[in-house]
Amino acid sequence: MKIKDFNITRLLESLPTGLILIDKNKTIIEANPEAKKLFGEDIEFKDIEEVFKNAEKSVFDKVFKGEHVERSVVELRRSLIGFSASPVFDVSGSIMGSSIILRDITEIREMEEELRRKDRLAALGEMVAGLAHEIRNPLASIKAGIESLSFKGGKNSNDYRFQAIVLQEIKRLERIVNDMTLYASDKDLMKSKVNLKGLIGEILLMFGQEIAEKNIHVKNNLKGNLTCYVDRDKIITVLNNLFLNAMEAIVENGNIEISIRRGKKNMIMQVKDDGGGIPKDIISKLFIPFFTTKSKGTGLGLSIVNRIIQNHHGTIKVKNEEKGACFTITLPKE
Repeated sequence: MKIKDFNITRLLESLPTGLILIDKNKTIIEANPEAKKLFGEDIEFKDIEEVFKNAEKSVFDKVFKGEHVERSVVELRRSLIGFSASPVFDVSGSIMGSSIILRDITEIREMEEELRRKDRLAALGEMVAGLAHEIRNPLASIKAGIESLSFKGGKNSNDYRFQAIVLQEIKRLERIVNDMTLYASDKDLMKSKVNLKGLIGEILLMFGQEIAEKNIHVKNNLKGNLTCYVDRDKIITVLNNLFLNAMEAIVENGNIEISIRRGKKNMIMQVKDDGGGIPKDIISKLFIPFFTTKSKGTGLGLSIVNRIIQNHHGTIKVKNEEKGACFTITLPKE
């Protein structure tokens, strides 16, 4: 059989993109299987503007004026559908309808946003590195100067108490500068073959006393061979931050679940808690440097975590579960 003799219906059914045909009344007269799959229902004989509720208003009026519509987007449930529309002419040259080509562009948009975010964070990282360098040297001089002062009246004097307060605040600034340096650090990773199960054991030992004091129940779900090539110290920093956040989310008598499993290409780690979850208005800001809701926080903890995972060519995502929050990390196995 020659390609020109190929049945047009079979061609429409085999297309990997969605195709819709509408008549001049804007009624869908045909939709191929891919289009129906995108909308999750049989949309034939429905009004196109009813199906495309969130599309630009009067977008199809343009088509019936002879214009081509390109790169428009309609939001459908949790997906973004990109579409283009063109007029269909009869033998006399009059517009008799329109053809609409559709494609799910949700992942593409997410990838574009991720790339833009990485560019912004890279630029911010360079700025933070410069700030940390400029702050560290005068801070060391101030600390040395304060420590060298001696006051009459000894430890009971007001001057001595003021000195102690200043030194305490200097130490707090040093912690902030150290966090800034750690965030800005983009050095080569010191990768080695690491058993992630062993790291979890270290974390639980480190936080053992606080776990007992808050009566937190920790459940481990560690399946199979859990070795992969990572920077051991950096991944400990990641797990420390996530576990500490989970404990802080729980007042007492709560649960934390740590799970690691081996996927086809990635190691998948999850840290869940039942501490009430994260407010919807801040969940998208969690990985932004210096954003914090804690009175004593620097807002760099999760930013550092995110940067470490990015440097490992992995991903980190967060979502609210029924009773709390869940952080999911993927790391390449090799």
